[in-house]
Amino acid sequence: MKPAVDATHAAGAAAVLAVVSLFYLPVARFLHYLSFSGDVNASRLLWFAPAAVLGAFLFERVVRGSFYGWLRVKLPAGMAAPVVAALGAIPVAGLRLWLAPRFAAPPLLAMAHAYLVAFALGLGLAWLALGTGATWPGGAALSAIWLVKGTVPVAFQGRPVPVLELLAAALGAVAVALVLKKPLAPHRDALWGA
Repeated sequence: MKPAVDATHAAGAAAVLAVVSLFYLPVARFLHYLSFSGDVNASRLLWFAPAAVLGAFLFERVVRGSFYGWLRVKLPAGMAAPVVAALGAIPVAGLRLWLAPRFAAPPLLAMAHAYLVAFALGLGLAWLALGTGATWPGGAALSAIWLVKGTVPVAFQGRPVPVLELLAAALGAVAVALVLKKPLAPHRDALWGA
């Protein structure tokens, strides 16, 4: 991937993805579906924080760097982003179901929710990599998202929270596409055959 934007624009796009994708937390709190507890698990934080940051950057380099670059050559224009988002969502959803607290839902619904959130976020990360020409912005955004989701002690009190989370992840992808509208234009033109 060649550089498409400067580092400030790339960092801004990464911040937009992280903030919009996590916006469901304050919204759920405002609607009284979520509460913050003061129970920070210091021992979990000591191993989880570095693992989340290193894992996010490595994951982005492998999935949206190497694998995405390989897929862009093999697939028709516009297909690599959804395919890499779909395939990259599988390990993320699995890891989430293993590490994160589960909602009070049937297992199939919990798996579908985790996958759809990871898929929507993966689309935003794919567009971020494509628009910036680098994987570090996606690694930074994914690190922030994983750190907040994995370390901020919250308790969910309502079933709308999963819907809010999915909506926030989808809106995060849309926000990245809007922030990187100009750098993504040549790729959109190639998709539509212009």
